[in-house]
Amino acid sequence: MTDARAAILARVRHALGREPGQAPAPRPQPGAIAVQEAQDLERRLVERLASTGVSLMPLHSREEIPAAVTRYREQHGLDGPIAVPPALAALDWHGQPVVFGSARPDHALAVGEAFAAVAATGSLALLADPQHPPRLAFLPEHHLLVLSRRRLLANLERLWVLLAEERRDSEAIHLVTGPSSTADIGGQLLYGAHGPRAVRVLLTP
Repeated sequence: MTDARAAILARVRHALGREPGQAPAPRPQPGAIAVQEAQDLERRLVERLASTGVSLMPLHSREEIPAAVTRYREQHGLDGPIAVPPALAALDWHGQPVVFGSARPDHALAVGEAFAAVAATGSLALLADPQHPPRLAFLPEHHLLVLSRRRLLANLERLWVLLAEERRDSEAIHLVTGPSSTADIGGQLLYGAHGPRAVRVLLTP
């Protein structure tokens, strides 16, 4: 190293208040800082979901899920069968055209269950296993996702910790951040290009 270069680097270190050989401290992630300061994961999640185009419906209990699905169908004029995962088969679906299992091409509406949600990004974590068939999240145009308030996480790092703690055996983990969309054609934003064009979270206790 030349004397001139060494002198320049010395002045830079002095301006930064660092000693020779001292590495800079790692910067914390801005998203994680914002969530920790707010200490309100639900509010942060609602903001992030809205920014990604996901609507939210708070429920008082899981027993209200079938009625919430009925209201959604009526609001959007959806007919035909509803794809429901085996994990939600114990709910009272009496009178509704539900099909338990994976989604089919004739399903315009599917109900799913999120393993958790990341408040910092508004991402919904979905597991793929026999109780939660993965096609539910990608084939129908409308996707309703059940999410428990107890599953709200500050950041993505907490998701991997929770998965390890619960030792969940899943074929895959899908992170859904908003409805499927693309602007490849003419720069015009279109929904439903590669998956659901509408996503709603049913937030339960």
